[in-house]
Amino acid sequence: MSASVKKILVVRMSAMGDIVMASPILRTLKTLYPNAKISWAVQPEFADVLRGHELLDELIVVPKGQWKKAFKAFQWWSLWQEIRAFKRNLRAKEFDLAIDLQGLAKSGLIVKWSNAKRKIGLNSREGSNKWMDEVVDGNAIDGALIGSEYQAMAQFLGDKRGNFPMHLPAKLNTPNWSSLKKPLGKDYIVFCPFTTRPQKHWFNDYWQQLAKNLPAGEKSSINIVVLGGPGDIEAAEDLMQSMPENVVNLVGKTSIQEAIAVIRHSIGVIGVDTGLTHMGIAENKPTLALFGSTLPYSDTRSGKSKVLYQKMDCSPCRRNPTCEGRFDCMQSLTPELVANEWQKLQ
Repeated sequence: MSASVKKILVVRMSAMGDIVMASPILRTLKTLYPNAKISWAVQPEFADVLRGHELLDELIVVPKGQWKKAFKAFQWWSLWQEIRAFKRNLRAKEFDLAIDLQGLAKSGLIVKWSNAKRKIGLNSREGSNKWMDEVVDGNAIDGALIGSEYQAMAQFLGDKRGNFPMHLPAKLNTPNWSSLKKPLGKDYIVFCPFTTRPQKHWFNDYWQQLAKNLPAGEKSSINIVVLGGPGDIEAAEDLMQSMPENVVNLVGKTSIQEAIAVIRHSIGVIGVDTGLTHMGIAENKPTLALFGSTLPYSDTRSGKSKVLYQKMDCSPCRRNPTCEGRFDCMQSLTPELVANEWQKLQ
């Protein structure tokens, strides 16, 4: 049966952390279908998470933002033409198997448009289940494990491995280290303070105190690198105001692949629920994940990494906090606690 599968489409368009956690599926597919060509459909802003991946044959960039912009501008004729051309090119690839790892209408449509011979969805919702031949229950694997839903899909396909390691591209676009005003040095720690929702954030004064509590505090020979995207620049400027001198601000100054390289060469990562933190675990670095309103996993599958999470009566509240902006769950993760847990990982 595997010999008949020559072309495979994987759809996980966003977000960065979810793509990282879904990356083990590439090893699954290469093992089960060694002669198949694997394509991955992704939104342009997240393409660099997978670009150049040695287990991936093709990236299909889905210009969702561009289509949305055209729709809002009432450019419906050009939008229809763009989508028609995209669908035509997608179907011309003649996929034997298409896998929707996102389970939403937007990802399900890509699978539907592919006209693949076999279409499988993961937790398909928003009506996307009607476009699938089969739907996999992502809760079939212990939800405490990082990437558990994707492993459920892998097992459904026939992957019997107990482990399910994440894979980021082996070769990356690395930063121009010489351009940095302050050299990072051989040993440095990465802070990942920024994410999409305020209830997932830790507090500036906590980050600042942590930087001083880590080995040798302000006089440390170990630098701390702060990472984040272009949308985090203003927040990073506020954060840096009371940081010790050994903290280097790279927020908005790296591409995704450069950020992966920074993490890859670090001695470890401390971060909130954001894609960059998950990358620390993927790179097998000592990683502390600070979770509160969300708990995407509690088991990192790694003795080098740990989730810090203090369960409250209201947690995890996800998008609906009830604490009137106090974010008690994150308040309970004190700088002293985080510093002590970091020492245990060393």
